[in-house]
Amino acid sequence: MNPFFIFLLVCTIVAIVYWFRNATTKQGITALKGLFICLGCLFIILLVTGRLPLLTGIPLLLMALYRKIALTKLLIPFIRLLAGPVSQPDLILNREQALAALHLKDSPSREEIVQAHRRIMRDNNTNHSISKHRLAQIDAARELLIQQSENSD
Repeated sequence: MNPFFIFLLVCTIVAIVYWFRNATTKQGITALKGLFICLGCLFIILLVTGRLPLLTGIPLLLMALYRKIALTKLLIPFIRLLAGPVSQPDLILNREQALAALHLKDSPSREEIVQAHRRIMRDNNTNHSISKHRLAQIDAARELLIQQSENSD
């Protein structure tokens, strides 16, 4: 095999993996659907021209017919594997931390919780001064306090 062809193949694979790491899940699924359509057309052409043995081509074409199974069982886990691990911030809060995150005093009502959350989000939308981790903590604090206020009623 030509060494230049091998070099181009390696560069292409690296570029594809890099693209998938930066693509959204929807973009990745769309790209893989297109890739499988191209591969299906290639297999059909190879079968028709006699360059692909019939016993090899039939299972591959049948696999293409079950694209929903392929999407849910093969493609989405493959995209998640390419995307790498998604780190979820540690959002375990107690009541005091949740109250401090929303700048509330003891025993707020549901309406006060929602209003405090909206105020913080509105302030963040205007100046974008809060990190994503902090926003996730604020959302978790709102959920925790609402859940506790509903359980106490």
